[in-house]
Amino acid sequence: MTSRLEDAEPPYRIRPAALEDIGFLTDVVLTATRAQGRLPGTFDEPAWRTAFTAWTRKQIRGDVPGSTTSIIESGGGPVGRLRITRSKDHIELSGIQLLPHAQGRGIGTAIIEHLKAEAAAADIPLDIGVEKDNPRARRLYERLGCVQVAEDEQEHKLRWAPVGTR
Repeated sequence: MTSRLEDAEPPYRIRPAALEDIGFLTDVVLTATRAQGRLPGTFDEPAWRTAFTAWTRKQIRGDVPGSTTSIIESGGGPVGRLRITRSKDHIELSGIQLLPHAQGRGIGTAIIEHLKAEAAAADIPLDIGVEKDNPRARRLYERLGCVQVAEDEQEHKLRWAPVGTR
């Protein structure tokens, strides 16, 4: 038996999403957003589910260039959604949602640190959009070295860049 950290089981696993995962992907986004109290009072859940399902289907089928949608698993089952968009000049964390019971366990931090390492190896920035009504996520990204570079009506645009590209 060894106590070396690198021999420890990682707290999560990422696998490519399949069409049969669309229901879970839809539910995890809705559940995480609802638990954060971020759904507007006028939220039309059936319409949102229809639109999100169609959009997710396109991602999984490969109709969105550079986009990958994955399932985050931990404890033997699915606990989250991860969407990453890659191009030659940047990596974008396009979406990460974890079920409430999986939050605060280091999974999001580990995934972001992995993306930072990938960006550093390619000498390109990691971009993240975070909704303005999600201060908890913004604090996480800033703690991990991301800085705001822009904003629009709905999102703060954050970036982490390797030292040579800042």
